[in-house]
Amino acid sequence: MPDQHSSVWPALHVTELRRIERWLHDGTQNRLVAVNVLVGGARRALTHDPGAADAMLGRAQDAAEAALAELRAVVRSILPPVLADRGLVEALSALVAECPVECHVDAELAGRCALPVEMAAYFVVGEVLARGGARRVTVRLRHLGDRLCLEITHDGHGDLDEVRLRVEAHDGTFSLARPAGGPTTLTASLPCGL
Repeated sequence: MPDQHSSVWPALHVTELRRIERWLHDGTQNRLVAVNVLVGGARRALTHDPGAADAMLGRAQDAAEAALAELRAVVRSILPPVLADRGLVEALSALVAECPVECHVDAELAGRCALPVEMAAYFVVGEVLARGGARRVTVRLRHLGDRLCLEITHDGHGDLDEVRLRVEAHDGTFSLARPAGGPTTLTASLPCGL
C-alpha cells in the first residue's frame, strides 16, 4: 500500500480487528467452551451412563461443527478467496448471487486495484446489502483516472456509518443522498493504490 495511505490504514485495521474479535469471542469461543464442557461431561458419564455420554458427544460434535463453520465465515470475511483469486467483479458477482436482495452489478474496470482497495469496495457493497434495508440495489463501478468509483443506488434507508468509515479510512470520499421518495444513492471514490 502506498505511503500516503499508511496513516489511515491502522484505523481501518483496528476496526476490522475489533469486528473479528467480537465475532470470535461471542460465537466461536462460546461454542468451543460448550464442546469442552460436553466432552468433560461425557467422560464423567462414560462409565455409569454410556447413553448419556453418547448424547453429550453428539452435542459436542454438533457444537464443534458449528464452531468450524463460524471460523470459516470469519476467514472468508477477512479476505474472500474469490476476491483474491479472481478480482472485484467476480467477487461481487458471487456476493450478490448468495444475497436475497435483488442486485445488479454494472462494472467496467480496466484492471485490478490494490487488494486493500478492492477489499474496501467489496465490503462497502456487502454492508449496503446487509444493512441498507433495501429490496433492490444497483452497483456501478468505474475507474476514473487513478480512482475506483462506486455508485450504489437502492430503495433502503439503513444505517451506513460503517461504510463511510471504511471509505474514509482509505482516503476515499463518500456521499449519501436520501431524497424524499428515494432512491438512496451512495457515492464513494477510492484511490486505486497502484
